[in-house]
Amino acid sequence: MRAAELHLALVPGRPGTLYAQVAATILEAVEGGRILPGIALPGVRDLADQMGVTVNTILAALRELQAQGWVTSQERSGFFVADPLPALPRAATGAACVSAPGYDLPGHLQPISSTANVILDLTDGLADPRLAPSQALSRAYQRALKLKGPELLGSSDFKGNPRLRKALAELLGTQRAVLAGPEQILILPSTAMAVSVVARALVGPEGGAVAVENPGNPQVWELLRQAGAATLVPLPVDADGISAVALEQALAHQGSALRLLVLTPQCQFPTGVTLAPDRRARILELARKNRFAILELDPEFDLLPAPGAQRPLASEDPAQVIYAGSLSRILAPGLRASFVVAPEALAGRLARALQYLDWPGNPVQEWALAELIRDGELQRQLYRVRKAAAERREALEDALRHTMADRLSFEPGHGAVALWLTGAGRLADPSVFNVWLRTCQIRGLKLRSGKHYDLAGKDRAATRLGFTAFTPEELQTAVALMT
Repeated sequence: MRAAELHLALVPGRPGTLYAQVAATILEAVEGGRILPGIALPGVRDLADQMGVTVNTILAALRELQAQGWVTSQERSGFFVADPLPALPRAATGAACVSAPGYDLPGHLQPISSTANVILDLTDGLADPRLAPSQALSRAYQRALKLKGPELLGSSDFKGNPRLRKALAELLGTQRAVLAGPEQILILPSTAMAVSVVARALVGPEGGAVAVENPGNPQVWELLRQAGAATLVPLPVDADGISAVALEQALAHQGSALRLLVLTPQCQFPTGVTLAPDRRARILELARKNRFAILELDPEFDLLPAPGAQRPLASEDPAQVIYAGSLSRILAPGLRASFVVAPEALAGRLARALQYLDWPGNPVQEWALAELIRDGELQRQLYRVRKAAAERREALEDALRHTMADRLSFEPGHGAVALWLTGAGRLADPSVFNVWLRTCQIRGLKLRSGKHYDLAGKDRAATRLGFTAFTPEELQTAVALMT
């Protein structure tokens, strides 16, 4: 690689010979990280034109830098920055040496925490990329580019590739009883994007009240605040899901200001409980009567311990419920593929919101995923990951029962991709539980405190432990590190 345009300029009034000034200017670009080790410098004539000096002056400067070990020369190829450099540059990473920005940092966001000490990140149940259908994906991508290359590499439908939307419509009707036409489906990178798009469309900058589960998903809360200026109304969650009584009370207080209810009825995040049938019916009734929409987040449906035991809310009332699911959970975290199903009148407005956030999407990947569905490869992958998830759950639950039963409690079979662990015995005290979590962190296990999942920041002796990304052996090693 060659550093074609450096825009180097001599500093007026700098002491020393002209070639020494040129050498110092080039050296500053190297030490400042503008030119990385091993990179080819621009041609001698290009450098001379940029710096307004003669070719001979440039050559003299480069020979001086070569004598000091900062550059090397290759016949017919030119001059290169030495690799390794003779001394540690001031910005070894290539980033500018700026100690702090010249403006105030936002207070509502915290920086990403370091993962330097993390051996296993157990905070969520992601797909295991080692189980991904790599060969089938490779063939599908090749077919996509061979058959539709120019078309797919150009612009895209605002709702997503029509071929994938049609395939998903058939799949959702068969497997989830969610009946929708392709025109009602949008393809997005993630369920987080689905939350953002729906919030922009239904809440918007004017804001409004949005009811959410508590404990719940802090990522969802932050997206609602940022995308829709939402005022969050927490609804408590117990063994039967969110409280319908609490929703009625919120409606009495908020009235028509309640714009949206966001919930995870099949597998509540983070506890894994299922919304009881009587509460399902009451919540749908309240939504119709008070004319607020329901955003049903269901990214874990395919990995539920008993698939199909409970139909999505969207299958019961598609006019009231916006449904969001994911393909990434059964394929790989790096394949960002989710979808939203909405009434057709709303789908066009969601597509408008999506246009501003993620256009033109990923048409090649979308076409390839449609191929996986039509070839039956997605169904075969589903069988594989379901079997692996069951084995991993069994290994984790077995290890916890045998080594941590006096300190941790969980509901067997709850949660599709993660277990909700609550403190027992001496770990029932949230402060003691948090000390245990910090000990796990020191040993390389990343887990979040129960406070993370509470909208008011209330301390809870609980945590969510994801298991689908790790083998049974890895999970048993994790439990051994917890003891």
